[in-house]
Amino acid sequence: MRKIRDLLSFGAASILAVSLAACGSSTPAQTTAAAAQTTAAAQSAAAAQSAAPAASEAASESTKDQNAVYRTLDEIKESGTINIGVFSDKNPFGYVDENGEYQGYDVYFGNRIGEDLGLKINYVSTEAANRVEYLETGKVDIILANFTVTPERAEKVDFALPYMNVALGVVSPDSRVITDLSELGADDQVIVISGTTAEDYLIKNNPEIRLQKYDTYANAKNALENGNAAAWANDNTEVIAYALQNPGYTVGIPSLGSQDTIAPAVSKGNESLLNWINDEIKSLADEQFFHKDYEATLVDTYGLDYEDSLVVEGGVTAAQTADTGAGQQGSATLKVGASSTPHAELLELVKPALAEQGIDLEIVIYDDYVLPNTALQDGTLDANYFQHRPYLNSFNDANGTDLVSAGLIHYEPFGIYSYSVTDLKDLAAGATIIVPDDDSNQTRALLLLKQEGIIDLPEGASVENGVTILDITDDHGYQIQAVQADAVPALLKNSDAGTVAVINYNYALGAGFKTTDALAIEDASGDAAQTYANIIAVRKGDEENAAVKALVAALQDGAVDQYNEKTGAGIVPIR
Repeated sequence: MRKIRDLLSFGAASILAVSLAACGSSTPAQTTAAAAQTTAAAQSAAAAQSAAPAASEAASESTKDQNAVYRTLDEIKESGTINIGVFSDKNPFGYVDENGEYQGYDVYFGNRIGEDLGLKINYVSTEAANRVEYLETGKVDIILANFTVTPERAEKVDFALPYMNVALGVVSPDSRVITDLSELGADDQVIVISGTTAEDYLIKNNPEIRLQKYDTYANAKNALENGNAAAWANDNTEVIAYALQNPGYTVGIPSLGSQDTIAPAVSKGNESLLNWINDEIKSLADEQFFHKDYEATLVDTYGLDYEDSLVVEGGVTAAQTADTGAGQQGSATLKVGASSTPHAELLELVKPALAEQGIDLEIVIYDDYVLPNTALQDGTLDANYFQHRPYLNSFNDANGTDLVSAGLIHYEPFGIYSYSVTDLKDLAAGATIIVPDDDSNQTRALLLLKQEGIIDLPEGASVENGVTILDITDDHGYQIQAVQADAVPALLKNSDAGTVAVINYNYALGAGFKTTDALAIEDASGDAAQTYANIIAVRKGDEENAAVKALVAALQDGAVDQYNEKTGAGIVPIR
């Protein structure tokens, strides 16, 4: 038992907030499994009724798609019953007890939802593989069934704020404890539940492992106990609970893959219900509701030592509050380094949206391309926003760092600018051309000059191969001068008439140039947008942090378009 508890401590302590998933409970009159079946006809009728817009519906509901199968919050209230999908065989999260009543961590929350809405609850037994389907077809209004958020799922359903941390784990018999997936032989199989993140993770990252798939948790547990497979991969909360409750099994891998969160889910586009749930989760933080839920439903399984590691209050994860020491109800502080233009300005645009999620965005402006990365590496910053991946890769190679991209945000067309030349056809013989001196941006500048026929480069010159001014095969008499990227605009301004410069677009904007001022820009029809897309950079492992993900999502959600409308800058959003 001590060994399992030690593993649990390790797994729970390592959980970081990253994505969302859901669990559920009920309202004043909790219904039984039998009642869930008897209301199926009423549920179907309610779904059909909700497809047609009601003339008396509140203005906030007026934009509902006429073809939508979901019920708005007003329609749910009018019916008097809310349909919540939960597990019926996943103790201690969602299960049916000996009296036929739904119990567990998810159900405890569902009960409160029903109570605060003043509605009866119809619990609908769901399995992992049909959680999305039940929302898409209107069989349930909310899924509260340990639903881990993934980008794929988020395309089909809308997730609310998180209320629990989770990762993946692997449990195996004591007779052969699997502590690393590499220990599995060619003939070994691993049990997974169809439609879970464990199945997705192993298919994507370990396709060589043979999977034994089951639709229900009960069948998966039976298969493990019958020796049908070498191990069972599932949410670490589930496999740890199983090992604690079943002597003879050990969680050899307590944390596998990314660290995620669990949150409620509603049908795509059901904003009225989604907004109500988010407000509910935030308000429940005042009474530390999910800690009470844990103590009522999970403490017998996990003990009190792991309560703060697993519970999320107010939709703000422990990883988000760690920097401030604000406790469960505190705001996260996300410190991001950025170039002044356009990066810091774009960050300013998303600050209000992040604040609504409990994230305090602190922006630190840098005027060069080195300090933001060194500050990120040493922990001074949580992320930075100023560079593209080729530059980041070059920095990592030169400095032995391990910084990674957390998401593509926008593409800044590289351009040729001048204070005196108005057309490249008028570029005088022997004119000076200024380019950045770092490897990735110098390559990009020289390729643009080649695109315009100003210089010749070796056959096959490309981003992948990289080129410098030493590789120029014919400069056509021009004087190519390489200087630090941030110094290019100032040098151009102080140069003789007739000088042109290839400038990184953020520095061009800072110098007062816009895309329309460029004598030439990169051909965006090629792969430049993806290759040179500006990124949110973080330390490896932090790309799955919930606050970082929220930042990336906010920037990708129309911020670039808003910035262009405001400034006329002409930068290109990455969709």
